[in-house]
Amino acid sequence: MRILLYLLLLVSTQGALARLLPTFVSPPDLFLLTAVALAFRLRPLPALLAGYGIGLVQDVLGQGLLGFHAAGVAGGVLLLLGVRKFLSDRGALQTLVTVAVATLGQWLAFLILTYWLRAGLVTVGTLTSVLPVALLTTLVCQPVVERLATWAFGKRPGPEQGLA
Repeated sequence: MRILLYLLLLVSTQGALARLLPTFVSPPDLFLLTAVALAFRLRPLPALLAGYGIGLVQDVLGQGLLGFHAAGVAGGVLLLLGVRKFLSDRGALQTLVTVAVATLGQWLAFLILTYWLRAGLVTVGTLTSVLPVALLTTLVCQPVVERLATWAFGKRPGPEQGLA
């Protein structure tokens, strides 16, 4: 029941922030933060699949290009899984690195898809105006999402557990 309440809160909060924030402020990517929270709680393959599924839900709800955010969230989780064993268990630096790596992986996947599809989905203007603000707002929301994820999914294991 907690997981369903968490998902309902996630969808409603993401939608409300997208509508309420001014147009020049990118809302935080709460779907990416949820995938990051699951990446620290699951083994690598289920974490990657969960990230893709969370992104696919974001695509379906946002009525955008189906699979675009799914690939982005999965790219963020994939890059995070690569550096997860080097991160400490807690702390401000770990939070900063976690969100930055996940966001970087997400936007790298966006860039690869933009090139692959030969579409103007991500432009230089988008990278210079949207990405820094999205990173900042996502970073600000990360502690709240992590506490809610602990409530919904349980306590996060240490960095050495579950990597074998």
